[in-house]
Amino acid sequence: MSEPLTHVSVHPHRTATLLHDAVLLRDGLRPLPLGLELHYTSLDPFAVRVTLEVEGAQVRWVLSRETLLLARSRRTGTGEVAAWPVPGAADAPPALRIRLGPVEGCAVVETERDVVSEWLDVTARLVPPGEESSHIDWDGFLTGLSDDA
Repeated sequence: MSEPLTHVSVHPHRTATLLHDAVLLRDGLRPLPLGLELHYTSLDPFAVRVTLEVEGAQVRWVLSRETLLLARSRRTGTGEVAAWPVPGAADAPPALRIRLGPVEGCAVVETERDVVSEWLDVTARLVPPGEESSHIDWDGFLTGLSDDA
């Protein structure tokens, strides 16, 4: 695995990006290595943007930051997204698994739990959990709605 890279920016708004490795788990086949990017911005404080890359192709999902925060210690998620911790083994560190898509046709991605957990701690310093609403530009949102009318 490559070394994880976390980039934090505070100008003009607060962001944190994690670049790391992951694998796509496949029934009966070897795991497929993926590039993983997690991106967080205070402009959309409830969300984490996930980009998975393999052989130049990218897939993007938007997940709830709360889902990832909770998944550090227990299974969580509803609908097409779920996440849960996996204990480490003798040859592997503790992992975090994320299921994307409906159960009958989903992708399960696995990455190092401690790396994602440290990155989530960075996002919590940028926007503490429970304070997300105070980082939303409600006036701009409402102005945009009235302009469309």
